[in-house]
Amino acid sequence: MLKGHSKCNIRSRFALSVKARCIAELKAARKKLQGDIITLKKVMVNVISTIILCFNGYCGTSCAKYSYVCAGTNRQAKKFMPNNVKVKMVDSDQHVLRKCLEMVLGPAALDATKLLTTTQKCEAANRSYQAVNPKSVTFSRNCVGRIHGQVYKLNNGYANSVIAKTMELHANLTQGSKVIKQLAYEDRNDLNRKRTSATIKARALRARTRNYRYKLHEELHYGKGISDPKPDFEGLPHLKHHKYA
Repeated sequence: MLKGHSKCNIRSRFALSVKARCIAELKAARKKLQGDIITLKKVMVNVISTIILCFNGYCGTSCAKYSYVCAGTNRQAKKFMPNNVKVKMVDSDQHVLRKCLEMVLGPAALDATKLLTTTQKCEAANRSYQAVNPKSVTFSRNCVGRIHGQVYKLNNGYANSVIAKTMELHANLTQGSKVIKQLAYEDRNDLNRKRTSATIKARALRARTRNYRYKLHEELHYGKGISDPKPDFEGLPHLKHHKYA
């Protein structure tokens, strides 16, 4: 399946399509089943078989019955793949694809990722910790307090965390003061930024940009050493006795 050096780009796009399909199925199933991990394990058995059939060109009844994101119109299988490419899988290819799908949708993987904590979320939390406790400075006295304060801020928001901490220190803020207005302003800006990045318009823009980049990469045909022009040593007589070209 997709063998050869010329299919390298297609293989990468196929892998991205499979990954995107797995994540979409998992998120949609979790939302519909309300995070019931036991039921999720049961339905993912049919979902894995459905994804294999869908990418193999048999998108229809199985997708409409078992899939949470594909209605049987073959659109999900073409998320990153070019329209003129058809994937033909034999039994061994289907077995390998099933093993790959089970790495994300299998029972063991579902147990390990039941909280939906992706690598990006973990790295974002680590960066927020470094903002208050950088590696270049040793806060031996209040390191634990800094981390706990940052965790409270991540869970409750900037304004609420500041007000709660000032109340614990018996330094209550006056209602309607400039400090309260500034806290509300910062909290409102942070909320608007998160809402904007999650809107359908913003996600569609990111998808169009991603597809445009892949289209450019698909049209790029370059072989280093083959299509490069040969250097001209006519004006350099002292290099003529060397076979650089």
